[in-house]
Amino acid sequence: MKKVLVVVMCLVLAAAMFVGCTAAPAASETPAASESAAASESVAPSESASEPVQSDESGDEAETGGVMKIVPEGDIVIGISTGSSGTSWRDIMIDNMKTVGDEYKEAGRIKDYKIVNNTTNGDANEQAQILRQFVDDPEVNVIMVNPNDNTALSEVIADAQKAGKLVVVYDATAEAPGALQVTLDHYAWNTKNVEAISKGAGGKGNAIEISGLDGHPANNERIRATQDVLKNYPDIKLLQSTPGGWDQTKAKEATAQILSSGQEIDIVYTQDGMAYGVLQAFQDAGKLPKAMYGDPGTAFFKAWKELRDSGADFKAFSQPNPPGIGATAMRLAVNMAEGKDLDETKLDGNIYYYVVNSFYTDENFDEGWEQLKDQSDDYLLTEYFTEEQALELFK
Repeated sequence: MKKVLVVVMCLVLAAAMFVGCTAAPAASETPAASESAAASESVAPSESASEPVQSDESGDEAETGGVMKIVPEGDIVIGISTGSSGTSWRDIMIDNMKTVGDEYKEAGRIKDYKIVNNTTNGDANEQAQILRQFVDDPEVNVIMVNPNDNTALSEVIADAQKAGKLVVVYDATAEAPGALQVTLDHYAWNTKNVEAISKGAGGKGNAIEISGLDGHPANNERIRATQDVLKNYPDIKLLQSTPGGWDQTKAKEATAQILSSGQEIDIVYTQDGMAYGVLQAFQDAGKLPKAMYGDPGTAFFKAWKELRDSGADFKAFSQPNPPGIGATAMRLAVNMAEGKDLDETKLDGNIYYYVVNSFYTDENFDEGWEQLKDQSDDYLLTEYFTEEQALELFK
């Protein structure tokens, strides 16, 4: 039945193209569905007589800017590209995905999942090759990717879709028309952090920024948020912005190098998985910032508690970036692969923005500490959808 419909669709489209009545849909911009003013770009999947998209039996295709419905044939096997590994955040992300993957295997809903990490963390060309291998793998029919670049993976993702493989992008966004993308609004996320830290420092002082993985789409959005917020704080001077690679050791080294210049630093803007290393660099130098972002993890909260108990002139602001975003995306991917219909009224185009509800300051420190005090030092707060929560995004 599907083959007949595809052939009919192809003949109709070919005839339309012959008489010059069909035009490719243009790119459209839609505002982000969040507290930020950021905009996200979504491009409609191209319509071509020679390259039909997979669809359900009604023959419906994804609307412009929406999610293309691809229901892969056979047992579900998921190929997962994490983009990088080896940091606490990534390790927890992978563990959360394994937990959900094993749950689905045990329930018989998927046959298997394959996780492949980059050898060179953050390399987009290597990641494209990993995705090519998934496209060529006859077993893999669902592909999940945490993108290392906004545009470098567009071609291989399109090829995967043409091959009838469902693609879900997670943790950051990429130019991938028709693919569901599951992420935080990283601009809004860091806007909230930078605003709180800047106000906590009294709106003045010397600041540094230790950013994440250089060139990563999420990191780019967070840097943009820092720049935009600081336009409203003329008395805060950003002395330097340098990448820390979302790695405690690298972030500590980068901070120590800045501190060695002898400049007085009052404020630190950083991101998940690096704040404890940054704080260690200050303490090793016998210094403390007045206000900084704090990792929502055990090691940082221990150090924060010691400073609170000693009455230090120090304020921290901690908002989780849940490593469980990959596990949330996996739940949505499996339900889509089973043929369930997404409720696209809950999306912004083809993007689902996951909302983080917790934010920790001195006022509610004890709430975070209660969750972390019995965990290992490298543990970070995480969360991801239950199956019931995932199903709320479907009709």
